Amino acid sequence: MKRTATYIEADELAKLVRDPKQVSGRDYIVIDARDTDFAGGHIPGADNVPARDLHWRIGGLIDKYQETPLVVFHCAQSQIRGPKSAQGYLDAIQAKLETAPQDSTLHAQQVKILRGGFNTWHARYAHSEPDLIEGFDQKLWDSHDRDM
Repeated sequence: MKRTATYIEADELAKLVRDPKQVSGRDYIVIDARDTDFAGGHIPGADNVPARDLHWRIGGLIDKYQETPLVVFHCAQSQIRGPKSAQGYLDAIQAKLETAPQDSTLHAQQVKILRGGFNTWHARYAHSEPDLIEGFDQKLWDSHDRDM
């Protein structure tokens, strides 16, 4: 049976990021599928894996995060790159599970997509909780807004 990713809301993910008992990379990981726009700001602890690079990096990602119970993918709007990356990751897990032991933690790993992507995250938290955005560069966002 083919697994598919479900969506996670920004407020649910923000609770994890804010919780000092939850550690990025251990309890959850955010995979940011954006390209150069990652430099303008990102979710704290996010691993930047541009969608175009996922195919050749997928084996390493699975190995690195196989013990992590929740993997959240997103891109700018979570309409194309994030969902496509999440499904590619799930398909690769499915292939790996065909030869993995039954007690593999990958069987229980949840894969989700951040609803609305980083644009929603930025709109919700850039001004109210700026600590929920690492590496924020207002100049990049101002030039992005002018280009829209």
